[in-house]
Amino acid sequence: MLALNCVFSGAFILPQELHLGIFNIRIYGFFIALSTMAAFYLAIYRTTKFGINRSQAEDIIFYLLVGGLLGARIYHVLSSFEYYRNNFSEVFYIWHGGLSIYGAVLGGALALYFYKKFKNENLSAKNLLNWLTPSVLLGQIIGRFGNLFNYEIFGYPTALPWKMFVPKEFRPQEFLADNYFHPLFLYEQVFNSAILLFLLWLEKTSKVTGKNTFSELLRHNLFLVYVLLYNTVRFGLEFLRTDSPILGDFRQNSVVSLGLVLLCAVMIFINARNSKTLAFK
Repeated sequence: MLALNCVFSGAFILPQELHLGIFNIRIYGFFIALSTMAAFYLAIYRTTKFGINRSQAEDIIFYLLVGGLLGARIYHVLSSFEYYRNNFSEVFYIWHGGLSIYGAVLGGALALYFYKKFKNENLSAKNLLNWLTPSVLLGQIIGRFGNLFNYEIFGYPTALPWKMFVPKEFRPQEFLADNYFHPLFLYEQVFNSAILLFLLWLEKTSKVTGKNTFSELLRHNLFLVYVLLYNTVRFGLEFLRTDSPILGDFRQNSVVSLGLVLLCAVMIFINARNSKTLAFK
């Protein structure tokens, strides 16, 4: 906590690289790698609960990593197309930041589809998504530390007690005179941690009680619950971002978030109506 206070106050400026002899390690890349490893081992740990063997899990995760990484970068580049059109080489500089969770989830979903199609594995898509959901959240939580070191994912200037100092070279042109900003990456980490704990609690308590309750229904739809809760939070946070891409008169990611919230709410309701354990008439 003391170290974070030093960073947020501006007493200590975080480096973007570590120099170890002849090697230069991008700290953003380190946290992306760390988040991937943590997500992988959590997924492996959960395989037996979902009837997935280790070999299948490793194959699936490989597909997801490739699809998720490509999707995350492509979505970000398309969202900032004007910048990358004039700086094409930057498209490949992933270590500079710029991986979208929307693109990662979409790319991962497509990878999962192609895995099932070409591998002919008789695995339930819902079961796979529920298995992977906590891993996705854990990866997001750890990966956001990379945003901290890159001084990105911050909001408008603020004087709140938890305000974050941003060095001048990382500030938007219109806010060069401001020193302190909303630490949006931290807001998202806190909310995602709460969502992860809630999903794990939901999974545990529903199995223990074995009752035909709404929580039991939610346990069978962990992925939909995650997408709904995360995008409810993201919808609000987008209005604090200085770099939120604009689509016409609207913030693109807020529109996407709202659409996903509504879609997931409808899908959960439909699943509730069709559930054999619940009769929502």
